[in-house]
Amino acid sequence: MNDQSNSPLKSVDLKDFWDSLQIDILTSNQQLASEDCLAFIERSFMFSMLFRGCLPFELAIFQQICNIKDFACLILIELPDLKAGSSTDELELHHMIKNSLPTTGCSVGPLVTNRMSLLISYDSAIPEKVHKEESIALCKELVEIIESNYDLSVKIGIGSVKSIHSIYSSFLDALACMYFNIPNHITHYLDLRQLSIENRFDYLDTEKHLIEAIRLRKPEAYDYFGIIMEWIDPLNDDIKRNKILEILVMANHTMQMDSKTEAKFINYTSYVSQFMELRGSQLTEFAFQCFIYITSYVKPQSTIDYTNHIVKATREYLENHYTDDISLEDMASQVNISPQYFSKLIKKTTGFNFIDWLSMLRVKKAKELLTDTSLTVKEVCFMVGYKDPNYFSRIFKKRIGLTPSEYVKANSYLNNKS
Repeated sequence: MNDQSNSPLKSVDLKDFWDSLQIDILTSNQQLASEDCLAFIERSFMFSMLFRGCLPFELAIFQQICNIKDFACLILIELPDLKAGSSTDELELHHMIKNSLPTTGCSVGPLVTNRMSLLISYDSAIPEKVHKEESIALCKELVEIIESNYDLSVKIGIGSVKSIHSIYSSFLDALACMYFNIPNHITHYLDLRQLSIENRFDYLDTEKHLIEAIRLRKPEAYDYFGIIMEWIDPLNDDIKRNKILEILVMANHTMQMDSKTEAKFINYTSYVSQFMELRGSQLTEFAFQCFIYITSYVKPQSTIDYTNHIVKATREYLENHYTDDISLEDMASQVNISPQYFSKLIKKTTGFNFIDWLSMLRVKKAKELLTDTSLTVKEVCFMVGYKDPNYFSRIFKKRIGLTPSEYVKANSYLNNKS
């Protein structure tokens, strides 16, 4: 047995190895259906459009791929009871919502904390009252479907119909709706006029709520930030720039004071230089993108949490014992937790189950050994922990797409050709 602490690999090399192992596991599963591929395209674009910024040609391509029309509204769906690390399948949720929308011209964004965005497009601008009636009817159906399938409460905010090139304004409308919303309720942007926002808004009070939400990592920070952005929107660009920079500095300082990890470096000088080139609504859009980056509410999906001591112990044990006959129960015993809890924790922190992790690790090691032409497939089978060459061959083909023998031939051919 090799001692992990004496391994010549540096920690960064180990991280690269386990990250690449994770990619191998994800890509070795059966091919995605076309509707799944389209779902990933939609989610990526919706994220870019709202949180990163989207170039005109990118928007044109997306409109063509997803049949998005020239006018649209943005709807926000919040699931207040959805907890971080929930077992809710986001792709399943995406398809369920997508199938409830009109057949064309609609897109569903990614799940950001506990919110999803919907884009509903139209051939032309429609009267406000007609839009309110149709969109609320649609959202009532969504509430019923989500509640019946997931037993979760739902909050929905509906933005105005805008040109697709100005959809960010509809997004801010929807955010403002969420500020006044309660669970199992739908708020349309026209309702805000009845709520007399101007009389209920207190800048300093909202600012305090914003900082507290950032400190506690609550998604309500979006709401407070959006309300402040709406309040400063009528101001001239110079005042608007000062207010935006003030809030971003305050947000970053709050993150630094409370963060358990290294805070992000923010180049404020760069922000100022960029702000000076922007005008009007461009300032608000850029400010929201900066806010999302600073507060880190959007986290990469399916990444391994290397800071978790169970994940670390599991990784180290498997690295040294992958050739042994290891069961989930054995591994759970090694880290002193129940098999049920171990299984859930590994799935939550790595994105895949323990058996996938172990089998792909063995296959990855087998690929390295099979490059040594002096070893037979049977020998490699035993060296990586399998006792049945036929079973090993099936696992290898499932993960790689080739049998071990086919892999050896392909690798030999490439080496001879080079």
